[in-house]
Amino acid sequence: MSMVEVASSGTQDLVRAALDIASALPEPRPLWFRGHECPSHTLVSSLARRVSTPEELFEKERRLITRFRQRSLPFWPAGYPQNDWEQLFAMQHHGIPTRLLDWSENLFVALYFASRAHAHADEKSCNPIVWAIDPIGWNRDVPHLRGTSDEIGIMTTDSEDLDRYAPISPGSALPRRYVQPVSLYGTYNSARIVAQRGTFTVAGNSLEPLESFADGASAPNLWRVEITAPRAEIASDLSSLGFTESMIFPDLSGVSREIVALENI
Repeated sequence: MSMVEVASSGTQDLVRAALDIASALPEPRPLWFRGHECPSHTLVSSLARRVSTPEELFEKERRLITRFRQRSLPFWPAGYPQNDWEQLFAMQHHGIPTRLLDWSENLFVALYFASRAHAHADEKSCNPIVWAIDPIGWNRDVPHLRGTSDEIGIMTTDSEDLDRYAPISPGSALPRRYVQPVSLYGTYNSARIVAQRGTFTVAGNSLEPLESFADGASAPNLWRVEITAPRAEIASDLSSLGFTESMIFPDLSGVSREIVALENI
């Protein structure tokens, strides 16, 4: 079963599409959402876009974790335990490339990111995209986890099955790492993760986009919804629903951008 393509005419239609997807799942379980500004944007982690091989992916990540830990220590509360996974989640939400992809438990958070204005002029005419993933169904279709599929759910950083996705350590055997990305809950060590109801998928020993692994699934577990409504209309809908800048970015920068938008200056 490959990725499912869905069309949506706007915010209300997107909500109906999400509810239809949820109701078709074999049991009540969560959906996660991710927004992209254009259909051409694939589900590839920010770090994977910057390297040429999986070996380089893990080696570069190791160096970035080390540098972030060295330089960020004065900004964390005294004694705060920062293992490698916790460092990755913090790095992801402070702009450092990682193997993580951000998802949200909240549909409107994803729609907010999908509907933002483009930075590149050649992409201004494309339609926003909201991805949906069944994180439990996804993990149960990961080849090396299928033997215990009835017991597999969303991973946490202490899950034994996540060991071969962990950041590289000296002497680790890279060829033994698993390939297909998996879904996991992260550490809420950033106000932005809390506000955005953040969850994650983490890349394995591959630079391929997550959607390339959807083929062969036992049931649909990944959907791509293309929205044809104008971005201004979506932004107005979100504002009416209370999804403003400071809700997504709960800091002074978010408040400032919200005031500028409200005052139209």
